[in-house]
Amino acid sequence: MKRRADFLDKLLRGGPSLELLGAFFLGLLVVGLLSDLAYDLLTAPVETLPVVWRPGIAILLLTGLAYLLYHLDRRTRAVRVEVDESRLAPAHAGLVWLFGPGPFEHLLFALDHHCKGGGGAHCWLVMQNTEPVQQAFNQFSQRLLEQNSTTQLHPAYIDELDVRASYEAVRSIFERESVEEGLHPEQVIADVTGGTKPLSAGMVLAALTAGGALEYVESERDPDGLPIPGTLRVVLVDTTFQSVERE
Repeated sequence: MKRRADFLDKLLRGGPSLELLGAFFLGLLVVGLLSDLAYDLLTAPVETLPVVWRPGIAILLLTGLAYLLYHLDRRTRAVRVEVDESRLAPAHAGLVWLFGPGPFEHLLFALDHHCKGGGGAHCWLVMQNTEPVQQAFNQFSQRLLEQNSTTQLHPAYIDELDVRASYEAVRSIFERESVEEGLHPEQVIADVTGGTKPLSAGMVLAALTAGGALEYVESERDPDGLPIPGTLRVVLVDTTFQSVERE
């Protein structure tokens, strides 16, 4: 049996199975027995201490049963991921981009794609505060001015080029900064085209855990693997998570 789910829905919102509920309540019972046992050991007369093996055995048996139920739940439920990359990304009001010192033509194309669809009001640039990156940022800002663009740029500075820094920056954009600009998280999309592999990995993790959308810019290739001019497109990464109960 399958059902559509969000990322981590099985753990957070999907509803526990009977096995998991049983393991949870047995765990509560074990905690209570441990508390009683500790109290008895501290307060009971010395001559009554030999009988404490009885609750000890009960604790071990209940703990083993709780683990068995948990293990059964892990064996019978899983999350299956389906990814659809057949559609163009719909226009979003906010775009998140991993910005560096290199060319920014793909960024201009992605932003133009969203603006033509009625979006592109805000663009967050996850970037380091270094001179080469700042120079590229100034050039990009100047290009937008020349195009009479109304997009508001929001630099999101990071200290390190690693997964953690990218994850925290992008997660903050989805959950806090976009809201401060009057947007809902679903109005923001993250683009994984730019940036290094660690930054892209952090962005993907942040978007998935925050319930955000993902896209990338690609073009068709000739037999030699070179991009074919005029074939750029912004592709939506449509992820569907299914909670699967194995028979």
